[in-house]
Amino acid sequence: MIRRLRDLELIIQNIPGYKRPRLELEQYVTDANLVAVAVWDAYMRKDLVDAKVLDLGCGSGRFSVAASIMGARYVICIDVDPNATLVAKSVVENLNLQNVDVVVMDVRKMGLRGRYNVVFQNPPFGIWSERGLDMEFLRIATTYSDIVYTIHKLSTLNYVERRVRDFGCSINIIDKAALTIPPMYRHHRKRKHKVKVFLARIECKTGNITTQ
Repeated sequence: MIRRLRDLELIIQNIPGYKRPRLELEQYVTDANLVAVAVWDAYMRKDLVDAKVLDLGCGSGRFSVAASIMGARYVICIDVDPNATLVAKSVVENLNLQNVDVVVMDVRKMGLRGRYNVVFQNPPFGIWSERGLDMEFLRIATTYSDIVYTIHKLSTLNYVERRVRDFGCSINIIDKAALTIPPMYRHHRKRKHKVKVFLARIECKTGNITTQ
């Protein structure tokens, strides 16, 4: 078991990114520190003890790997992009994480059974993808779990807070950060592109979570 936040972050940093990133899916590597902070927070709250975890839009599997390492019983890593899941599967196999399943699936059409202890996600912000997709991810996440860790653009904070209340849930801002994105797409003209984001913990009181 990892005993320091920094050690977890270093492991996450070594997880590769996208080999062929797709602009329409707004694919970029989730910042290792934000992933570590989210999973470490869940770990310290004992949310990961014997937990079933969902990683929605998992990409190369950073949240999934971190959750598995920090004690989750079972993790499902879900992404619509087969190329991304190939990277995630390779990482999971190399680390011998036998409690992680990687699945190619559209989050909006999952239809999974049962509930989960925690959901982690860094959804598309709806800039190049479908407008409002970030909130659709969040709405779906709250139907599967009472606890959701999610990343959104800082400029949308007030809107996200209102929508979370509409869902009957509460929101706690865990961290704010400026993501540094290298020039990955044709429209990127700068050597480094910064996006201000926030990491939030959403809590919903919909009853006891079933872990069978």
